[in-house]
Amino acid sequence: MALDVDELLERAKQACGLSDWGADQAFRVGLQQLTEAGKTAGIPPAAIAALEDQIVSLLVTRLHFVEDENQHPEITSLPIERPLILTGLARTGTTILHSLCALDPAGRPPQTWEAESPWPAPEIATYATDPRIALAQKSIDARLAAMPILRTMHPWGATLPADCLPFLALSFVTTRFMASFYVPDYTHWLSTTHPEGIYRTHKRALQQLQWRGPRGRWILKEPQHLLHLPDLMDAYPDACIVQTHRDPVRTIPSVASLIGTIQAINKPDIDKQATGRQVLQVFGAHLERSTIARQDPNRDGRILDIAYRDTVQDPVGTVRRIYDHFALPFTEEHALRIAQHMKDQPKDKHGVHTYSAEEFGLDPEALKALAPAYRQRFELLLGEPQGQGRF
Repeated sequence: MALDVDELLERAKQACGLSDWGADQAFRVGLQQLTEAGKTAGIPPAAIAALEDQIVSLLVTRLHFVEDENQHPEITSLPIERPLILTGLARTGTTILHSLCALDPAGRPPQTWEAESPWPAPEIATYATDPRIALAQKSIDARLAAMPILRTMHPWGATLPADCLPFLALSFVTTRFMASFYVPDYTHWLSTTHPEGIYRTHKRALQQLQWRGPRGRWILKEPQHLLHLPDLMDAYPDACIVQTHRDPVRTIPSVASLIGTIQAINKPDIDKQATGRQVLQVFGAHLERSTIARQDPNRDGRILDIAYRDTVQDPVGTVRRIYDHFALPFTEEHALRIAQHMKDQPKDKHGVHTYSAEEFGLDPEALKALAPAYRQRFELLLGEPQGQGRF
């Protein structure tokens, strides 16, 4: 039976010879929601198989995590100290700002290869030569060969800083699934509920990577954190949190274009307007829920707001402002690395990302009315940089 939870759990156990799921069973809620949504979404058989394989891989990783901590209980006592966590609606500059902060010589950004394959734990001695790097790059290259337009939308690379989606996927509570597969019921669930336990697994993944791997201040990034700000702050009470801002009239259509392109890999006949509705729902929830969470002065006081235009127009100054705000050391070496990075990675290096709101059924006037409380509060941060186009 396709997408049967019991069968998938059994496949994972058979794949690795382990059976202890540990004390934290919260992942089963998201897993159930995902599989039920997948059964009714009209996903092609080949895509169903790909989704099942992805689920089994995540379950195998969870089993290995439990086995590792049973054998080495010190893993779960490793502290995650003052992580720098960037969040903000997708396409508001989170990726470029993450890349710039990750150039900190004292920073520890997760790299794509290790975030996607955190078991076995990376080792310091072989960190730069781990065979998973080549495997991850091969997978990325295959995807880009199938969809070359993706190069214009986002940077891709096995050793580039990774976002937190792979860690959230281990809880089966992530926008990754709605981005890769057409699962509208799951998207609705993700947008309207507050699943428990997400950041226990998120933290456990970071502990896995720093156990035997490189150490340093974690430099993290993920738009989806906007859905769960209270839980994020509870998990990391000393975190340095940055929220980026840009007008949703610009960002939402761009996100729809990116997600629609990725969905088309698994469902070539994707309905773009249906994708637009999903994107509007889930990312509108990002803005609404984060704005509500920030009505608490204690939470609000822990977040620094950064306009997209400032990141683009003054990258060194913007990162310096972040570090100064949180009393983190900002070195001259870091500044020089940022300047060199911006020189080496000019805007539109791989071409221009072209799209329109209309092709995804998105009305610019309606987008202006999205999340009115968010717009009212952050209106002054939403403008575009001078002389810059969209991406």
